Amino acid sequence: MLKNNRNSFYQKPILTGTSILLFLLLVVNQYTSSEQSKPFVSHPSQLDDDSFAEWIVPEENEGVFYFRKSFELNEVPEKFIIHVSGDARYKLFVNGTRVCWGPAVGDLENWNYETLDIASHLVEGKNIIASQVWNWGRLNGTRQLTERTAFILQGDSPVEQSVNTNSTWKVFKDPGYHVLEMTDEIAGGGYIAGGTDSLVAAKHPWDWFTLEFDDSEWPFAREIGKGNHIGLDTWKGTAWKLKPREIPFMEEKPERIPDVLEVKGIPFNENEYEKLHFEIPPNTRVEILLDNRVLTMGYPQLLVSGGRDSRFKIQYQEALFGEDGDKGNRDHWENKIMKGIYDIFIPDGGDRLFEPLWIRVFRYVKLSIETQDYPLIINDFYNIYTAYPLRENAEFISGDSDLDRIWEVSWRTARLCALESYWDCPYYEQVQYIGDTRIQALISMYVDGDDRLARNAINQFYASMQPMGLTKSAHPTRGVQIIPPFSLLFIGMIHDYYMLRDDPEFVGQFMPGIRFVLEWFINRIDDTGMLGPLPYWNHIDGGTDFVYGSPPGISDGGSAHMSLLLAYALEKAAGMLEVFGYEHDAERFIELAGSLKTKTMELSYCPEKQLVAETPAKQQFSQHTNIFAVLTDAFEAKEHARVMQDVLEDQSLIQTTLYFKFYLFQALKKAGMGEKVIDLMDEWKQFIDYGFTTFPEHGIYSRSDCHAWSAHPLLAFLNIICGIETSSPGFKTVEIRPHPGTYSEIKGAVPHPLGMISVYYSNTEPGKREWVIQLPDGLDGKFILDDKVYLLSEGENRFTL
Repeated sequence: MLKNNRNSFYQKPILTGTSILLFLLLVVNQYTSSEQSKPFVSHPSQLDDDSFAEWIVPEENEGVFYFRKSFELNEVPEKFIIHVSGDARYKLFVNGTRVCWGPAVGDLENWNYETLDIASHLVEGKNIIASQVWNWGRLNGTRQLTERTAFILQGDSPVEQSVNTNSTWKVFKDPGYHVLEMTDEIAGGGYIAGGTDSLVAAKHPWDWFTLEFDDSEWPFAREIGKGNHIGLDTWKGTAWKLKPREIPFMEEKPERIPDVLEVKGIPFNENEYEKLHFEIPPNTRVEILLDNRVLTMGYPQLLVSGGRDSRFKIQYQEALFGEDGDKGNRDHWENKIMKGIYDIFIPDGGDRLFEPLWIRVFRYVKLSIETQDYPLIINDFYNIYTAYPLRENAEFISGDSDLDRIWEVSWRTARLCALESYWDCPYYEQVQYIGDTRIQALISMYVDGDDRLARNAINQFYASMQPMGLTKSAHPTRGVQIIPPFSLLFIGMIHDYYMLRDDPEFVGQFMPGIRFVLEWFINRIDDTGMLGPLPYWNHIDGGTDFVYGSPPGISDGGSAHMSLLLAYALEKAAGMLEVFGYEHDAERFIELAGSLKTKTMELSYCPEKQLVAETPAKQQFSQHTNIFAVLTDAFEAKEHARVMQDVLEDQSLIQTTLYFKFYLFQALKKAGMGEKVIDLMDEWKQFIDYGFTTFPEHGIYSRSDCHAWSAHPLLAFLNIICGIETSSPGFKTVEIRPHPGTYSEIKGAVPHPLGMISVYYSNTEPGKREWVIQLPDGLDGKFILDDKVYLLSEGENRFTL
């Protein structure tokens, strides 16, 4: 029986006509009704004693490996709980059905395991558990840490423990798989997301995960030590400190690639295209260019029959390139070339399904096929969309179609930058950076209400803290890159969570680390009262006139921006530290923040420009530094509007890019100029005019067409235009301070832990403004308009002004 398993079709793919439809219906059913969308969370007692399972390994370290264990059941149990993990990645099958994949990415000190109940997949009599485990070593993506190729599975009860990993498990290395090294030149830009796949079908054991497969010639796996976690004595353990996965399994659903743009080498009538089906004669070269119309990611599925020894090159890219190397309008494809990462597949003449080991990101796909002595049939090619299961629970309606499109494209951008962790970009890097992630976490909580990936990110950044007192700039990652400003923004990220979630136990654990980070900076305040020279890469905003994104004054000291950013972090930390019993530190940090602001204004304020310069030399000025002068109240409140107007109008200032416009928007809100945010959406509108379906890293000529930080208009619409903001820790009260600008009607809604907060504004009758604000039960707050304050209570609040 083919049940909830796309991999079952490796052996007998359904090929034509009605059977293809049935195949797709089976796949749709799998990804819409899977019980594994909500993993079991368990802390079995076995984790604390010597009966815990063994990590098992093959003799070699790099490659694709298969582990198998058969066992007998007298009857099907009501539940069968197992805990499973692998290094570097694994997919788990039970009786031919794929039941999960992982582990959720972490580091060796925080190595995730998945917990699930496999009882529904078991049968009376003989059963088989099998796992595909792969590790490309140095060619793993930068996000993927590894100790060595290994696998572990632990059962709960004595019956379930009969499948514990040990030397009775079989293991086999797949001779058909090889890794392909992808370079920057191949990818079309700086690339660190990992090697891709080459699969020779004739060497691959296609039915390795089924009960019927004969593994009698396979060697036994080797034990290397018990599973370990923080609660075990270290002498008992192995390199991986196991911890339960704290995020849900990913969303997976099939999606059809809608457009065949061009076919070379064989006849093709585009009017007859319903599914991707081609018959290719022997000794023929064919190129097929596909357009998904929007950027997507997931596991592409190639179904073929025949064509022994043919060669497929499956190439993926966000956009096509012109001869000058520029992408131009992303909708235009004529007279452009395909650059991009690729997989290689060589069929063996059977009915086969090729799927890459890791997700691929693409709008455009190019299939290059060369047949040999046998005809080949391409039965289908489609994608299994895969992403963190964020849901669009918030809404924003303005009646402006441009803003509607910006919302749509921003949300797609946010979704494609979230999998088992947040990513800066899904195609080129797939790395969780603090600067990007602070924005992404806010988007998740404002639009979905889900805070699990945000908590996961905070934990991971905290785990990356170095002995000298700073976090890594990004984590999990191989190597250690230090961006000191990101450690300060990490404090801002914790504060965001503190304000939006009533979770003192979670937040309180980070107070020692916050103090540790701040002391590193405090020790570098020199006798001028500003920050002195700073080591490492002090990146503030790339793609600007800052050198490598770092503002002036970093190497020699006296950076106004860094001094104000430190004041910003000190003030946010102080509010939390006081609540969690660090009153002395809170008082000291407030005093230091005030001193930093005072000294920065004394030394770097330029009376002629009435703005803060980058350094006391007063030779350069930026939007960035004056934004933080407003956000920290270094300028008096009465000056905020004037300063922000200068920031918007003075083109001699170093300008912010898409990323830093998040802070520009927040400063405009603080200055009471939130309506200006709408005027600044022209840059995002231009991207849509250029065919972008996600928002890029910097601009039209960006390397990355999808970059997480550029999705922050979602926050601006909800937090600034609709004005929905937490006004006390834990979101226990709300403040509604809207900036509707010239719009006559606006509606917005944001999920709150107690329910939905909605704001409706109507100005359809001259001289009459109506506001309807709905709060969930148990929540109250304030409505502020034209500097007047109105109290809000749970339920409906209606104002006609």
